[in-house]
Amino acid sequence: MKFSSASLAIATLLFSGCASPPIHFYTLGAPAVPGVAPSLSATTHVMAVTRITLPDYLDTQDIVVRDGDQIDRSPNGRWASRLSQGVTDLLAARLAQSWPSVFVTTQPQSGTPDNRLSVNVSRLDITHDGQGTLEADWAIIPRDEHLPIKHQRAVFTTQGNVSTDTGNAALTRNLLEQLASRIAQTTTP
Repeated sequence: MKFSSASLAIATLLFSGCASPPIHFYTLGAPAVPGVAPSLSATTHVMAVTRITLPDYLDTQDIVVRDGDQIDRSPNGRWASRLSQGVTDLLAARLAQSWPSVFVTTQPQSGTPDNRLSVNVSRLDITHDGQGTLEADWAIIPRDEHLPIKHQRAVFTTQGNVSTDTGNAALTRNLLEQLASRIAQTTTP
């Protein structure tokens, strides 16, 4: 069977029109900037950040927006990792910046950390009209079980453009930056 060059060109155009747009992956933070790491000693305070908990429908790689009771998934935008992992990494990085004399880590340690930070995000909604809301509670759990566990809770809101996945990621990051800032301000590691 012979095809003319015009037939091949038309077939190519038809098939290329069926291709999906490429998937774009987003993170919650800028690339790491190399810097001078603070020196650690045997007496450096260690704060272990446990993996953040999120509602199950959010703890995916899907970038979503809420429309009332409906959750709409982006057709071509995804988080680079599960959202809980990205949130955990962002919070740990921001807390390490806020507490330069503390070793803030998300990784298992050979010894017991001085404190553990446990964060539960009960609501992280971004709506089609650009309203963002985050509700979270957190606890600082000391190694010494005779010391009290310190509990905090807060609600954050922000407004932004979510007509693109980039806008959605920026709005989400803004809410999480507010959370990190509040934890750093209200917690003594």
